[in-house]
Amino acid sequence: MVSPVLQTTTTRDALVAEVRRRILSGELAPGEVLTENGLATTFGVARPTVRSALQVLVARHLVHAGGGRSLTVPVLTEDDVRDLFFVRTPLEVRAVREIVEKGLPLDRAEEFLVAMEALPATAGWAARVEAHTAFHVALVDCAGSARLSRIYPAVQEEMQLCLAQLHSAYPGPHDLAVEHRALLAVIAAGDADRACRAMSDHLSRAEARLTSSPSPHP
Repeated sequence: MVSPVLQTTTTRDALVAEVRRRILSGELAPGEVLTENGLATTFGVARPTVRSALQVLVARHLVHAGGGRSLTVPVLTEDDVRDLFFVRTPLEVRAVREIVEKGLPLDRAEEFLVAMEALPATAGWAARVEAHTAFHVALVDCAGSARLSRIYPAVQEEMQLCLAQLHSAYPGPHDLAVEHRALLAVIAAGDADRACRAMSDHLSRAEARLTSSPSPHP
């Protein structure tokens, strides 16, 4: 017989995954209030399971804990977007320099880029965001730093939330793949300074799109 603890954990993890999917797909809108009773009723699970799932989502910055017991889907501002890139850019640029200067393999990044390129034109928004995230996480992993690989996914989790709320500025599936293929080609060419500039420019353009500002690198 399966332990009740394991059963609860499995249910909690499934609930975390489903609420996360709904937040990132926009089904749960920015600012929407999440209650234990409401989620317990919607998903047919016990309130302690909901409470545990919400704690995980708060820790992953996908749910915001306000005053009292109020929990909401975060509303990201342009300042939040800029702050995300303030943290994200030096991490990715440093990872690229490490990869190029040490001649580290890019096989894992290539694998996820091929998956991105294989997305059909009809691919849903959630699939596009997941493919984009998987590529960037894989690229950072190529740097071979266990600590960087541990902290970087948390930044991408918030980036996914950002993209979910600001997707009107996001490239289409084909443009997305072409852009990242060009980026990976520059990294693979082996010129560290050029590769770092390419990554910095790539992220600057993304930040400009997401903050509705003119791109400094058209």
